[in-house]
Amino acid sequence: MLTLTAAVIGGAVSLVSVLLAQRHAQRVHQREQERVERHRQEDLTRARDDRLLAERQAVYVRFNAASRSVRDALAACAADLRRTGAVDGPCRDTLHESWRAYVAHHAEVNILASDEVHGLAGRVNGALQRIHRHVVRLDTGATDPGDGPEALEGQIEELWERLVALREGMRQDLGMTMTRPGAPAGE
Repeated sequence: MLTLTAAVIGGAVSLVSVLLAQRHAQRVHQREQERVERHRQEDLTRARDDRLLAERQAVYVRFNAASRSVRDALAACAADLRRTGAVDGPCRDTLHESWRAYVAHHAEVNILASDEVHGLAGRVNGALQRIHRHVVRLDTGATDPGDGPEALEGQIEELWERLVALREGMRQDLGMTMTRPGAPAGE
């Protein structure tokens, strides 16, 4: 009887040992599957973030170029107005072309920009719209009190500071730093 009891106990211990080993192996397998899934999700998130950053960078480059192009076209129109009192046809055409491109790129920035860059872009947009309206008023003769080529040129000069702030904000948003030539890093 003792032998039978020892055999039953030995069998039970073996069975419990096998069940515990199997359960342990299942837990290890489950943890490994969870780790693999977590890494896969992290890789997907990283890839999505990289794509978003690349897309944001492209949008910022286009918007920066379009903003400066409109500024240059407005400055050329201001020069025409100062010189002749009217905007010549080619200058007007260039302004219309650059304005259309600017509006399209501003729409992109409204979607993809960070909140900080969105605010900077809004300030640039407001200034460009005021200057554009000023050019149109001077060109059509529907001027307001205080309108004139000198006031227009002052607005264009002030715009430059906003464009520089916008560029610096976009660079910071993309993780780039901007230092002035000759300035220590971090200033």
